[in-house]
Amino acid sequence: MTDLSKKDSCWLSGIQGIQWAAFMLTNIIVVPVVVGPVFHMSPAEISTFMERMLFVSGAATLFQIFFGHRLPVVEGAAGMWWAIFILLGTMSAPGEQADLLRQLEMGLIIGGIFLAILGFLPIIEKIRKLFTPIVTGVYLILLGSQLSGSFFQSILGINATGHINGKIALISLIEIIIILTISLKANGILKSMGPLFGIVAGWLLFHFFGLIHEGKVYEPSSWFRMPKLFAWGPPEFDIGIVLTSVITSIVLISNVIATILVVGITLEREITLKQYQKGLFGNGVGLFISGIFSVVGVVPLSIAVGFISTTGIKKMKPLIIGAALIMAAGFFPYIGGFLATLPLEVAYASLFIPFSQLMGFGIRDLMGIEPSSRNLLVVGLSLMVGIGMMFMPGEAFASVAPWLRNIVSNGLIVGLIFCLLIEHAIFAARKSALKAEQ
Repeated sequence: MTDLSKKDSCWLSGIQGIQWAAFMLTNIIVVPVVVGPVFHMSPAEISTFMERMLFVSGAATLFQIFFGHRLPVVEGAAGMWWAIFILLGTMSAPGEQADLLRQLEMGLIIGGIFLAILGFLPIIEKIRKLFTPIVTGVYLILLGSQLSGSFFQSILGINATGHINGKIALISLIEIIIILTISLKANGILKSMGPLFGIVAGWLLFHFFGLIHEGKVYEPSSWFRMPKLFAWGPPEFDIGIVLTSVITSIVLISNVIATILVVGITLEREITLKQYQKGLFGNGVGLFISGIFSVVGVVPLSIAVGFISTTGIKKMKPLIIGAALIMAAGFFPYIGGFLATLPLEVAYASLFIPFSQLMGFGIRDLMGIEPSSRNLLVVGLSLMVGIGMMFMPGEAFASVAPWLRNIVSNGLIVGLIFCLLIEHAIFAARKSALKAEQ
């Protein structure tokens, strides 16, 4: 009986591990497909990007399980990180993109080291307090605003054809409806699989309408390959990119803390301060690995809570199996080559809802603040400055020093820095006085 129980347990863990792997794949597959074309990567480069993304996501998850927070949480590309990649990629000239990728490698490495050190210091809460609801709300709204154009140009077929394409727009709409319906109406494990079903449906419809680009097909030269270090070239230092990376890392501290907290609540387990610190350290290691393997930065995904709640899979063994499968998939080029043929428009459509939620989270943060004249002024000024900078032509910054150009030409970063200044410095005294009066 004991042997039979052990066999049943192994089979169950294996099946649950495959479920975790499928869930992780949903959050990985679209990253190289969306980011690659922004930097004019070839099908071969997108394919190897996919391999490295699989490897890093699996490795970062396993590191957190054994050395970090030790909770059943998956690591995947952070929405903010790939938004930064897309944002900077679209802002830069084609001739500058190779340098930009090397600078982003360095930014991720430095951001990772910064977070890893921070995990050992008792100042996490002080840094996190800089990012008040006003600051995070402004940041997320600016992020969504700057990316909205890229999303619509893709899902309406403008990027592919130069004009609105009815077939592509219809497929994108069907995919979005499928994802929304499953995410809102389904129960159990199906509820967390909405993006995966939407991607499959969109991919099949692209085949049905003959919209697959043959030029995207890549035939690997071997069936096994080790993920390559610094695939984009040696890391290159740029003060603007480093500042952007460190700020993004700090903003995501609240994401790391919130994810650990809600997973603890879901598991009915008390989370210690040490777990928060180790989780932050683990995230720093994950960013460092992302930099040296040339991928988009990873972060603990809070959506894992929904997966745990709907499936009831709370044990660590299935996630270890799932993460190991995803990590192993990164060694097989044919897997990466197949996944890299996902149409860009299908990938963008699958991201439309999560990125809409990012902007929604920003609005939620702002709705929770006191609607005083001071707060409204901080929000209004920050958004006006940030969004206004987004409409500035690129040539307007030609006379700016190169080391400063990546900062002042980025409406997201300018708006965020401006918001931090007026929230904590320029209007800080007035804010304290208002509190004292109350």
